[in-house]
Amino acid sequence: MRSKPFGWCGKILKVDLTHASVTDLDTMDYADRFLGGRGIATRIYWDEVGPEVGALDPENCLILMNGPLTATGALAASRSAIVGKSPMLMPEGFCYGNLGGYLPPALKKAGYDGVVVTGRAERPCYLWINDGKAEIRDAASLWGKGTYEVRDRLRQAHGEKVRFLTTGIAGENLCRTATLLTDHEGSATSGFGAVMGSKNLKAIAVVGTGRPQVAEPKKLADLNRLTRRISERGLLLVPLPKEQMRYVGKASCYQCGLDCFRGLFRTASGKEAILKCQSMIFYMPWTARRSGEMIETAVDATRVCNDLSLCTMEMENVVNWLVSCHRSGTLSAKDSGLEMSQIGSLAFIEDLATMIARREGLGDILAEGLLRAGEHLGDRAKAHFTPSVSGVGFGESYSPREYITTAMLYALEPRQPMSMLHEVSFLIAHWLLHRLKPDLSDTSAEVFRAAATRFWGSDKAWDLSTYEGKALAAVRIQNRSYAKDSLVLCDFAWPIMESRNTPDHVGDPTLESRIFSAVTGIETDEAGLHEYGERIFNLQRGVLLREGWQARDDDLPAEFNFIEPVQTHMLNPELIVPGPTEEPVSVRGSVLDRQKFNEMRTEFYELRGWDPVSGLQRRGTLERLGLSDIIPEMKTRGLVA
Repeated sequence: MRSKPFGWCGKILKVDLTHASVTDLDTMDYADRFLGGRGIATRIYWDEVGPEVGALDPENCLILMNGPLTATGALAASRSAIVGKSPMLMPEGFCYGNLGGYLPPALKKAGYDGVVVTGRAERPCYLWINDGKAEIRDAASLWGKGTYEVRDRLRQAHGEKVRFLTTGIAGENLCRTATLLTDHEGSATSGFGAVMGSKNLKAIAVVGTGRPQVAEPKKLADLNRLTRRISERGLLLVPLPKEQMRYVGKASCYQCGLDCFRGLFRTASGKEAILKCQSMIFYMPWTARRSGEMIETAVDATRVCNDLSLCTMEMENVVNWLVSCHRSGTLSAKDSGLEMSQIGSLAFIEDLATMIARREGLGDILAEGLLRAGEHLGDRAKAHFTPSVSGVGFGESYSPREYITTAMLYALEPRQPMSMLHEVSFLIAHWLLHRLKPDLSDTSAEVFRAAATRFWGSDKAWDLSTYEGKALAAVRIQNRSYAKDSLVLCDFAWPIMESRNTPDHVGDPTLESRIFSAVTGIETDEAGLHEYGERIFNLQRGVLLREGWQARDDDLPAEFNFIEPVQTHMLNPELIVPGPTEEPVSVRGSVLDRQKFNEMRTEFYELRGWDPVSGLQRRGTLERLGLSDIIPEMKTRGLVA
């Protein structure tokens, strides 16, 4: 790598709150192997956070990392990876998140590729970063405040252009499910809000006016024009009652402009909100069932959770669990401290969220997360868990029972691997739209087959009625996703697998590597970018094994996939998938075949260059990928084949 890089700023801010020190790391010590984002963050985690460190210990690191494309003009590259030991997982362990908006570009424009925070301050503080300078400031006036008030106070102190990352009262009170929130309603789960709170760090505030250099600006501009043209695929929007809430328009993150779920919505009363995906609708089923309740209540419910910094995926599971427990008599109104007849109202979700965030009554138990709450309350309570209940995220979205391709994606990750699941589910969604109304999507069965073959590596990958080709598809999806999360590119925009503006309606898997080359001046291709992804995937594998993940024994999707037949799914009610002919195949009533999964897993190990019996990485594979420096510790722990 050159000493004056294109794309990268060249330095990473390291903050030790225990010693109130601020120093720099050299980005280029990491970038040649790990790109940025999730890759560099995972490497720093390997170096800094040992397996014995607890998630809420001062020695845990909260790592926020940009990629080489951030703030360069590359489209949909305004996200940061978040890495650290998660208090939400059971047991605690390495995890990751991802958030967008305007903070990541601001940090890059301020001269930093990332921020690594370790230690614990004696009193509440926040980190102020202003064009290459950083200092730790007192946050007494911010402590105890919700995320939106923190935003407003930071703007008063540093101007309207300040960008921020913060956590609410739930994070301060070490609720294991606490989130991080940034501007533009960007958030990250995995319990990193509690990690922030454990460090007495209330916020990171950033103003930046610089800009990283681009190696070939004209080439990047040409690629951006091409990207805009072929990325026109149509919006996948949640159907809403228009008399209650309307989609106003895109609410794009910094330098994006591509199609995305994130939108500006306006309610019947005139209230506007930036909303996206699950967080937008998590309370809607309950408001819809409550007579006279308006959809605006669901919008307000999301705002309540964001202000307190509570994960809406966890909250959705909590609400469903409470209702089931109440109906069965497992929990009485006295036990819960809630008026269950008010479910669907704003008062109910406010009471529940506040109870958890402030650790009051049953909320003190729920603040430990549903999995730990189940251990505390016993088997009767755990019996009301649905397959959605998981450590981080949902446990059954796009499950392997429905889409065989996702089996290895779930099996190898410490959390719901949403960015990888989307590569499968988005393509299927556009195929379903085409079947429903062809003018909504050009993704016919023929286009689906062509796109899956091109992106997933074989002409067997598209047939979701068979296990053939799915191990290779998983490898391709993982490699691409890990590279994407390290550049860092937005999951909702990339990869571009289908298009309205190409002759065959298939997207282009080479775009990411061409954009990387234009920005950095480092020539690579699709295979070269996939090698970065393979290296980072293997590094994460090493981290997980070092922390106690059992190769092969833990390389499994959740048990319900093998024993509980799937009946329906909100986004695919008929449970149909592309099959070997033009006619769709129904997967209703399916389970994952254990023997075929085991065969697929063995094939996956072999494709990865791992030992097919033990599932451990071979020394030669780690050496080939430039990971020789992790071998001694892995070997000492008996983790290399």
